[in-house]
Amino acid sequence: MHRCAVGGAALGLLLLASSARAQDATPLPTFSLERLDPNPGLGPLALGNGELLAPGAVRVSLMAHYQRSPLRIPNGLLEPSLVLSRTTGVVSLAVGVLSWLELQAQLPGVIHQSGADLSTSLSIASPSRSGLGAPRIAARLGLLGTSAPEAFHLALDLDVRLPVGGSGALARDQGVRGQGRLMMGKRWGLVAPALELGVLLRRAVSGSDVERINGVGNELRAGIGLTVGYALRAEVSALGAYSWRQQRVSGELLGGLRYAPVRPWEFFALGGAGLGSEPGSPRFRVLAGLALLFDKPPPPPPEDIVYEIVQGLPRAPAEPQLEPEPTPSEPPPPEPARDVSVTETDTDGDGVVDVLNACIHEQGTREHGGCPESSDPLVTLTRERLVLHGQVFFEVGATTLPGRSRVLDEVARVLLEHPEVERVVIEGHTDAEGSSTSNQRLSLARAEAVRDYLLRKGVPAHRLDARGLGARRPASSNGTQSGRGENRRAELLLILGAPASDRSIPATPPQ
Repeated sequence: MHRCAVGGAALGLLLLASSARAQDATPLPTFSLERLDPNPGLGPLALGNGELLAPGAVRVSLMAHYQRSPLRIPNGLLEPSLVLSRTTGVVSLAVGVLSWLELQAQLPGVIHQSGADLSTSLSIASPSRSGLGAPRIAARLGLLGTSAPEAFHLALDLDVRLPVGGSGALARDQGVRGQGRLMMGKRWGLVAPALELGVLLRRAVSGSDVERINGVGNELRAGIGLTVGYALRAEVSALGAYSWRQQRVSGELLGGLRYAPVRPWEFFALGGAGLGSEPGSPRFRVLAGLALLFDKPPPPPPEDIVYEIVQGLPRAPAEPQLEPEPTPSEPPPPEPARDVSVTETDTDGDGVVDVLNACIHEQGTREHGGCPESSDPLVTLTRERLVLHGQVFFEVGATTLPGRSRVLDEVARVLLEHPEVERVVIEGHTDAEGSSTSNQRLSLARAEAVRDYLLRKGVPAHRLDARGLGARRPASSNGTQSGRGENRRAELLLILGAPASDRSIPATPPQ
């Protein structure tokens, strides 16, 4: 009986001592443990590429990610994790304001975190299990970039994180945290690299604030990323940082997939590992989420433009009017000298006048539009319209012609032989993959490529106009690979000479 009483008293004293040590545990200082800054706008998820949203465009994203062992405490040969698992979420918003200005906002939060209890062994209090993070407000300023999809983009990103949120959840810094980053990127077809350089400024937390915890402070940061693909694309990013006060280097490598099946939806998932002992560098991290991109639709094209390649304009001059036959009582007047116009000339003598002849300098047949029977005509002329049998197609993401084009060679020849075709409007088209902004740029670049081809063939520049229509007028369904291939094309609208009162062009009938 006496031994039981002594044992119970000893156990009680031990529990009281442990409770006292736990109450004496030093609370954690206030600092942000998160090292990943998700990109709310265009470009890779972990860094920017210098490209801005178009004015009026909005991108909203929701992301959740899990980190393993982001805060470890050195303790001799052991390194227990004060934060062993950490699940966080981020809601992001990006808005295109001007062609050179994009505004962003983010709200992070700790959903749940847990780790080893070090209150008794190392007298370090555990952080809160959840809490609201510091809101982020940013402005991205475009310094360089044109409407061409393959342009070099350069932007400056300035952001601040406000000192509000859960102080015990390692989700915010003690004061205002600021960051400046220079972003750049360029696209070569399917491949789009990105580079980011920046500096992070925040209030320092030294190791003396809590023994055994590495301090945090200002950092130099850099990142490089690579994206391959369009609707389904692979992405890899490498991030690094140097804390000059603590003289430590840390890094993280992330890779994954992004998929945009239909506008405005996009889904993504990435994973990777952290390097170094900097607080916030996890053993590994996985993240996933979704984004919605709402683009401001481009202004509707003029209603007096014909978009179908087989449609044309009434030719001028019209059919010659027959003179009334003289009465028998009057002698017929002498026949005046005939003014041989271009509409009645038959240069090659094949019986097809030039105005109806697609091959003026080659003898052919009426069935082949004045061209030889050995070749299928790519251009057909009638007195009402000029029709091109063929289009110019492009590879995915390409803005250069695959080589010599028989259709464009034929177009150049016909234009040089028929001056009554006063102007050619070259229309570039894309499939529905990608944003409307990038599709607009891509389609314009394709139209300009066709225009440059015709210029090299000798067609005067004043007769050629290039326009980009993006994905607004598909030639086939974007739901199949073959249909998307047909939509990546360039079409030519031929505007024929007409009297001044007849210069209006009929609109395309509704489909």
